[in-house]
Amino acid sequence: MNSNRIFERKQTVNLLIWQSVLRIAGLMNLGAISAGRRVLDTYLLCLQQGADCVQEAQVGDPPKQWVNSYIDTLSECAEKSWQDFRNNWQILLLTQDEALIWVAKIERALADR
Repeated sequence: MNSNRIFERKQTVNLLIWQSVLRIAGLMNLGAISAGRRVLDTYLLCLQQGADCVQEAQVGDPPKQWVNSYIDTLSECAEKSWQDFRNNWQILLLTQDEALIWVAKIERALADR
């Protein structure tokens, strides 16, 4: 193999590495930004539900009704948090798949003779 071919192959591999780093970093940043946004959305949902719960409750209501309202509010917030967790997990799995695809591309470029 001549030196020009070796240089071209290394240059191709380096470009593939840079592309993979940028793609994976972009997916990780997307995951981090969306996780932050989702945390704030869940926090605002919990605040809104709590405010609605307090607004609907009366001072003379029995404690059982206060507890039921509070549990309803918490269950909605927990469901939203669970959905956010699943979405973040899917982004993480997508990032892993993308990394494996790029590693395979790089290995093929290195093995190309």
